[in-house]
Amino acid sequence: MCLLFCRNAYVCVCVYAPSMNRRVLSFLIGFVLASCLVISGSAADDSLLVYCGAGMSEPMEKIADLFEEQEGVEIQYTFGGSAQLLSQIELYQTGDLYMPGARSYIETAMEKGYVDETRDVVYHVPCIITPKGNPAGVESLEDLAEPGVRVALGDPAGPAIGKNSKSMLERLGIWEEVEENVVAFSATVNELLVYISMEQADAAIVWEDLFDPETMDKVEIPLEDNGIKVVPIGTLVFSEDEETAEKFMNFVASEEGKAIFADHGFAAYPDPRYEGTS
Repeated sequence: MCLLFCRNAYVCVCVYAPSMNRRVLSFLIGFVLASCLVISGSAADDSLLVYCGAGMSEPMEKIADLFEEQEGVEIQYTFGGSAQLLSQIELYQTGDLYMPGARSYIETAMEKGYVDETRDVVYHVPCIITPKGNPAGVESLEDLAEPGVRVALGDPAGPAIGKNSKSMLERLGIWEEVEENVVAFSATVNELLVYISMEQADAAIVWEDLFDPETMDKVEIPLEDNGIKVVPIGTLVFSEDEETAEKFMNFVASEEGKAIFADHGFAAYPDPRYEGTS
């Protein structure tokens, strides 16, 4: 089956998907549609525009629905890789909030003068996923360097998982060997699920909350080797409704907001297990 996605009248992408899992398919469709939404770079009246890491799409859509019910304010998202979103913020200099996959991106945005207030929300915990049955026998990060293992990774210059994966592998001294095995660098973490679901890769490093036990296997990464990250949200200085933007930020970081993330497999901040992570 060929799934045809169009960004505009000139750019379309055909994805061959013979047996794609429904959850993976929904991630892919949601990402393409969301990436088309924000070409204009602005939100409609009575709405907020939020630049959000693609890996948080499911809980953030739920949070948006609840916020609209309570406040009557629609939340419009641009989902994508953290670095890509920061580039969009720098280009358009409009919007209301930024929620990347790690603190380092929002710290860069603050240094550039784009973000003022922030809140820490949840943790991103990396893990290895493989196709069901783990046909390549991957049991550790070191196994990703074995000859013949097909690896899919986030682009180190794109999503937070890409930068984080490279850092973990560099600390182990195996980045160059793993890089030789990479069959695809993805623009978002959600695309890595597609490679595993379609068995186009033997292993990928993703955030643990995206793991689907029905369609894939998981290999946990030891805490001492892992690169666990705090996920923040911050208000943009360009917001034309600072009060509502701050209200949404606080709602995301509230106990109610964190409970929604927990329902989707995230660990809420703070958590003593991950004390000292950044």
